[in-house]
Amino acid sequence: MERLAAPDRIRGAVFIVFSALLLLAWTRNVNWDEFFFLSHVHAYLNGRLDRELQTFFVHAFGWLEAVPGHEMGQIFAARLLMTACLAVTVFSIFRIARAFANRRAAWVTVLAFLTSGFVLPHGTSFRADPIATCLLMSALAILLIGRLALWQLVVLAMLCAFALLATIKSVLYLPAFLGAIIWRAGEPGALWRILLAGFAGLGIAALLFLWHSQLIETPPGREAMSSATGAFNTVLLDNSIFPRWRELVLWTVLSLALVALVLIGLVGAGSPRRGAVFIMMLLPFLVSAVFYRNAFPYFFPFIVPPMVVVAAVGASRVKSGVALGALVALMVGTGTWQAAKSFSEGSEVQRRTLSEVHRLFPEPVPYIDHNAMISSFPRDGFFMSSWGVLKYRSKGQPMMADIIDKTHPPLLLANRWALHSAMTNPDAPDHPLYLFPADAEILRNTYVHYSGVIWLAGQDMKLEDVPLEVEMHVPGRYRLETDGPVVIDGVPHHDGDVLNVTDPLRISGRPDQALRLIWDTSTPLGDDPLPAGGVYAGFWKLSI
Repeated sequence: MERLAAPDRIRGAVFIVFSALLLLAWTRNVNWDEFFFLSHVHAYLNGRLDRELQTFFVHAFGWLEAVPGHEMGQIFAARLLMTACLAVTVFSIFRIARAFANRRAAWVTVLAFLTSGFVLPHGTSFRADPIATCLLMSALAILLIGRLALWQLVVLAMLCAFALLATIKSVLYLPAFLGAIIWRAGEPGALWRILLAGFAGLGIAALLFLWHSQLIETPPGREAMSSATGAFNTVLLDNSIFPRWRELVLWTVLSLALVALVLIGLVGAGSPRRGAVFIMMLLPFLVSAVFYRNAFPYFFPFIVPPMVVVAAVGASRVKSGVALGALVALMVGTGTWQAAKSFSEGSEVQRRTLSEVHRLFPEPVPYIDHNAMISSFPRDGFFMSSWGVLKYRSKGQPMMADIIDKTHPPLLLANRWALHSAMTNPDAPDHPLYLFPADAEILRNTYVHYSGVIWLAGQDMKLEDVPLEVEMHVPGRYRLETDGPVVIDGVPHHDGDVLNVTDPLRISGRPDQALRLIWDTSTPLGDDPLPAGGVYAGFWKLSI
């Protein structure tokens, strides 16, 4: 056990973790909000971006459009950059830990962070979190151990500005920054230089945001102040305490070694000033755990890094090689389990689904789905997360008929529970996290199942003794599938015929004859069906 604590073995473990992260960037299941994040880039490039808050990142990712391999290839490339962001975060952790403890403790702390809860599955996801974490931890390193020279103050201001532009939840790091100010408070001139950099950062952020907002047409009700107020109320004020307690418990189980080091570090603070700094470094995590609604698994790699200041001191106080080796073994165990779990949640079904959509529709078409999975296609509607559905339900107004009438989307992806329930369960109850029954009904009357989660505009019907009156809600070209001749608007038609439908149809034929009208794509429909079931692995949860 003692041999596990050898510095070369710990460094080797860190190298293995990053090797695993590079492999996971390609194989790991893509979470729904990664596609949503990518959709903002395409919307900006195509002049469709209609939200200004937390979309400044689009200016840095326009190059993704040129990456081959549709959305999956683009997210893979973006995840490589997120891995680089995580590497910068780890470098900042190492520098801070070495300054507060020693080199061995710094390597132990890095490994404790990398193998703690949810870093392997979510630490390099394509979202704002890895970007903001990289910027904030780099800024915190300058504050804690930098000389606060002029160039460092300029860099500090820029880092804080871009972190705030990346995500407004960067403000959750404020206690850690206050802790850094307490740490430097005794140095002559340090306080005013830090405050000057802070105000400069706010000014830079404001100016850049004004410039960004001038490039976007924001519809009424989606202005930055309105969106920020609504987000603040939802994620912090409209909740009970510990709103994500299951995720917190699971994180604790997967982070026992890190938690142990933090507790040891707290006990060994050594002075009231160091103790106050340590508490401030823990506050971002503690406040979020108690109040923050969106403390989902992906949030923990963002909020945990300031804690490593305390964990580093704890690692330096573990003198027994056996005890330290046991902690390292625990880190390796939890990290191995998370890596195995992440590798098992592959992305093959997502790749096949996206390839089939792009084969059916070589040119972008409007569509309906949960999260903008076909990020390069135009999409109306809302992001159907639990928060998004609650906001939609709070308005009390069905909206799918208006979307269909406005954009005529020939494609629907039932790629999450709200849409899957709407399309497959006509008897579903009127649940707060489902679509309104009227919306579910119009979708079922507009689309037919094609393969996997892909639905195409069309209708399935059975003829009766009298002619059937049929209205296709999406005008366009439809292919007829039937086992016998039918008469449509007085004209005989057979299986495989293509009709250009703009008005209601009058269809007659053999009583009880089944037929289908399905959207005629520019390429033949495939004969290799996609697997049934969901395309997202989802977040890990305890079944308690």
